[in-house]
Amino acid sequence: MANGHCDRIAQQQHQQRLNIPLLPTSEKQGQCSFNKDYAIANISDWAIMPKNEDGLAYALWKVGPLPISLNAAPKSFQLYSKGIYDDEAACDNSKVNHAMLLLGYTKDYWILKNWWGGWGEEGYMRLARGKNLCGISNYAAYVTV
Repeated sequence: MANGHCDRIAQQQHQQRLNIPLLPTSEKQGQCSFNKDYAIANISDWAIMPKNEDGLAYALWKVGPLPISLNAAPKSFQLYSKGIYDDEAACDNSKVNHAMLLLGYTKDYWILKNWWGGWGEEGYMRLARGKNLCGISNYAAYVTV
């Protein structure tokens, strides 16, 4: 979406890949239309998490793995290879620029899955808990289908 309306070209490409008939387009601003008969899943609930780690832990326990955003810009983050990542000085928690999957936690750290191949601990990371390190609790959300 751009400026409150559907990006027509992206919408058409997406529909063609999924073999979904095209719906009429309009230059008018308004809601995007869709045919619910072609829905793969229906969202029954969603929530944006409160910006605190206790809420994040509760949602993880209640809902399961959660998509989160965090700051992956620090060199120490990008070069992470093992152990509990805890570079508070380098990892500004007010900026986020990368998505990961939050899978679990212990008293001391979060367990995250990344998509950078074998990065970190075979694609996983342990991130220190209790500090909103790298902004882990700033933009977490979930959907229930």
